[in-house]
Amino acid sequence: MAIFHFAAQVISRSDAGNAVAAAAYRAGMRLTCERTGQTFNYTRKREVTHRAILAPEGAPGWAKERHQLWNQVENAETRINAQLAREVELSLPIELSHHQQVELLHAYVQAQFISQGMVADIALHAKVGNPHAHILLTLRDIGPQGFGAKRRDWNDKALINQWRAAWAQACNQALEHNGHAQRVDHRSHKARGIDMPATVHLGRKTSWNAESWDSRADFNAWVQTCLELAKVQGEVQRVQSHIIDLTTTLSEALAQREAQSTRTASPATTPHTALATRTWLSTSEMPGQDFSMQGRQRQRTGAAPVLIHPDTSQPQPPELLHGPDGFTYQGDKPC
Repeated sequence: MAIFHFAAQVISRSDAGNAVAAAAYRAGMRLTCERTGQTFNYTRKREVTHRAILAPEGAPGWAKERHQLWNQVENAETRINAQLAREVELSLPIELSHHQQVELLHAYVQAQFISQGMVADIALHAKVGNPHAHILLTLRDIGPQGFGAKRRDWNDKALINQWRAAWAQACNQALEHNGHAQRVDHRSHKARGIDMPATVHLGRKTSWNAESWDSRADFNAWVQTCLELAKVQGEVQRVQSHIIDLTTTLSEALAQREAQSTRTASPATTPHTALATRTWLSTSEMPGQDFSMQGRQRQRTGAAPVLIHPDTSQPQPPELLHGPDGFTYQGDKPC
């Protein structure tokens, strides 16, 4: 996944630095320093997949020639402890293609460095699982006549923080533009409210640093495990708070429904139109009705119904009836 890495350092003669050697190593090329006569050959570095030099408007033509550029830097500095160049090392989002990484890198360098008057020598190292870029920056003003005065204001720490934040923003914009959900953050764990130490840089494992490299790898694995556990715990808390919200909402809904039912059951306080009332009669007051076959026959023939009084204690003998179908009925059956 995409990670944020931004490191800046100054290459100085007091640390036995050489601008031509630094450029040759990062670009994977063979360059000769005219001041010392040394030749630096790093052509075996096969991981360098992109090289470019960007310069501001008005810079001389040799500013875009790597060999001439850094030899001019060496010749412009006369002090034994002179600062020669600044290197910025960036980790590139692994989710982006090589072409997208190059576009991201060029746009960032143009916006943050070239616009300030620096010359930038870019080298992209496409290591498997660790694509990154080295950017060598000049420290002096440059015009048509060559280098001018040193720019001490470019050493301001606030400017470094600005470059870090701008790189994180540029990476996130590129990831979003190309349809990736991953994001990076330039802030420290403390600034982000994460109570966890940061991982350490592993570097290259050799026979000389195998033990310390393994120790750093174990530490990084422990930090990653803690971070994953913190993410799971945060997700659990989020789900629990969501459940609490749902329970509260359900309780409020039930209480509201109960209150509404109570209001519906209570008598109305506002006047209403008088409703029609129904008078219920007792069994003794109701007129008797004949549900026998004779009664149904009378209903079909239109004969007057025979009322049955409730106080009649003895059943009446059935009458003989002549139906329209030619049958004579006595009681409920045809004779």
